[in-house]
Amino acid sequence: MGSRAGGHDEDPSLYPHGTRGFPWFAPTRWLDDAVARSTVIPYAGVPHEPDAFLARNGPLKIAKKYLHKRWLLRARGQLRLERTHLDGSQRLLWIYAKRNFGDATMDLAGRALLKDRSVRVDLLALPALVPLFQEDDIFGRVYGDPAQVDAGRYDAVVLSEYNLPSIRLKARWFGKLPYACLYRYFNGPDRNQIRFSYAGVNDVFSLGLGEAELAALSKPYLVSSAATRESVRSLLPAQPFIVLAAGGVDLNRTYHRWPEFVQLLGRCEDARVPRDIVLLGSDNGVQSARELCADAPGTMRVRSLVGELAFLQSREIVAHAALFVGADGGLMHVAHSTATPSVSLFSDREPPHLRLTDACRSIGLQGSGDVDTIAPAQILEAALRQLALR
Repeated sequence: MGSRAGGHDEDPSLYPHGTRGFPWFAPTRWLDDAVARSTVIPYAGVPHEPDAFLARNGPLKIAKKYLHKRWLLRARGQLRLERTHLDGSQRLLWIYAKRNFGDATMDLAGRALLKDRSVRVDLLALPALVPLFQEDDIFGRVYGDPAQVDAGRYDAVVLSEYNLPSIRLKARWFGKLPYACLYRYFNGPDRNQIRFSYAGVNDVFSLGLGEAELAALSKPYLVSSAATRESVRSLLPAQPFIVLAAGGVDLNRTYHRWPEFVQLLGRCEDARVPRDIVLLGSDNGVQSARELCADAPGTMRVRSLVGELAFLQSREIVAHAALFVGADGGLMHVAHSTATPSVSLFSDREPPHLRLTDACRSIGLQGSGDVDTIAPAQILEAALRQLALR
């Protein structure tokens, strides 16, 4: 197996858009190269927006972060262990060191390509993420503490990206194992993390899938156990239902106009519209869910499970729904791991094409400001389009 340290760092063909072409800074080769490796995705068909990022960040700032990671890898003796590709017959440990549920669902989505390929891979993630993947059918063991992991069980490591926590975990606990990294030094520009993950897995494991095939397959991937599926069976309405995602951590991505939307549903005489609604979400949506239940029109039956379920239980509720409607966030990405069609709401800061894929079966609506700028009538129109496809 070739070393990326001696391969990717010198081969300009890996960046099909070129490592030059940034006329606003001095054409010094190392600076040009550092900026390209930080901002250009070397896989065809992965949507990303380097120009917007470059307009806000100077080349020296970008290069400084790149060099910091390079220095840290070299200082910890890791550069010589980097590999371009991994062998699917190896015993692998995937290290993921970000906290956000939505990011994790997208960044680890590409492992779906390893299903039924006899690849033995375990996951080391932050403790909060363990419940999201502990029922997985691709990851064997799922760890939340590196001290629990026996490095001797593994032949190599998979890193999603070169962020500092991942590098430190790799060097401290698994310093002698070779490794490959899906995203490498890419950092900063907004991108479609789902497509990036699939493209990275396809490349690192030499699967040979083409751009069109990857585009058709790419979507979040989660699995629930039989016990989890059974745990929510009694909570499912007897009739077709819609799931709404209540609450949110970021006000910019928290939709407060659900009462208006539910009133529109109640007045809608279209036979496609289910009359049952289930509310899902975290504790931060409990109060708004209570108010929504109390103010629901008589033509609608609204039930709140907000703050009562784990993510995988919520996933199973969504999997049985006729439609999911929710703002950009962890629950939305979890919903997209099911076959249920959806309407996804985005603020002006989150371009839908960087959060969705065709396989998500979602209509993305983007506001002119925060998500509350999306009119309930616009959501209803999109919901009716999705329900017509059932």
